[in-house]
Amino acid sequence: MRRATALLLRAAVALAGLAFAFRLALPQGETSVVASLLSAWRVPAGEALLWFGLAVLLLGLNLGIGAIRFRGLLRGAGLHIGLGTLARAYLVASFFNLVLPGAMLGDVYRFWDARRDTGEGSQVLAVVLVERLLSLAALGSIALAVAPVIPSLHEDRRLLVWLVLAGGSFVAIAIGVLLPTVNRVLRRIAQGLARFSPSLSSNSLRALVAVTALASKPLVVSRAFGWSLVNQALPVLALVVLAIPLDAWVPWYWFAVIVPFVTLVSLLPISIGGTGVREVLYVSLFGAVGMPAGTALALSLSVLAAALIWGGVGLAVFAAGRGEDPALATTGA
Repeated sequence: MRRATALLLRAAVALAGLAFAFRLALPQGETSVVASLLSAWRVPAGEALLWFGLAVLLLGLNLGIGAIRFRGLLRGAGLHIGLGTLARAYLVASFFNLVLPGAMLGDVYRFWDARRDTGEGSQVLAVVLVERLLSLAALGSIALAVAPVIPSLHEDRRLLVWLVLAGGSFVAIAIGVLLPTVNRVLRRIAQGLARFSPSLSSNSLRALVAVTALASKPLVVSRAFGWSLVNQALPVLALVVLAIPLDAWVPWYWFAVIVPFVTLVSLLPISIGGTGVREVLYVSLFGAVGMPAGTALALSLSVLAAALIWGGVGLAVFAAGRGEDPALATTGA
């Protein structure tokens, strides 16, 4: 009952967020939502569809990059799962990220899927945790790398400072957890959990030990971080592509700091798949740097439409089942 109530509350947050985003974006006195959104496009429908298709391909490539990164980290932990199996898991996870609270429950599915294949719970959990930490570090690194080229205009300075601080915190958290000293502190905390839940304490300890072992392999971690940079840069590029047919010109560097920030907030389990929250943030943040509110909403809805396409593919793959799954070779082929 509590789970159903929580799900309904998050669905309500998603709907309320969408309603608020539409209210922000709708011009004063405008009554037709459709007309307002259509006016955001400055190119014919056929050309707009071509740009949309390119963005969909970039997001699909992003899923493939994630699977490659996951395979590399698993190999670093001594585990081998075929790339086809991991790509399937990423597709299915993209569906769960859309229909479940927040956008991190896809990680839970990939953990469950990889644990079933390897029989190693703590090591797989460590890999998923390290992968998520590297993703956060990559998000922050992109924002920090772009920040120096952004003109520090008076009206944009506060927004820039907050986004840079957020980016720096992502990097600091990721590095901190991977450091042996911080890991030891976390292990002491995990030991203290034994008085409440011995199994949770034991599993957490094993996972943290596995994180330390994986973090001690700099080549494995650095390669995974490189893939994480690509993995986080592709959605930024996809958003730029989606903005091309729109009346949405803002300097390119704002995409590189706003998109990672919105991505992070969308991970929080406060709505269904980040819907509503994402739209409000895009309208507010891009609007703050000069993009028309209606255009920002059209851009956000285009992102949602592209994500729904891959989520639909993930649902179809999940419904089809794994079968014999010949890609599950221990050779990692």
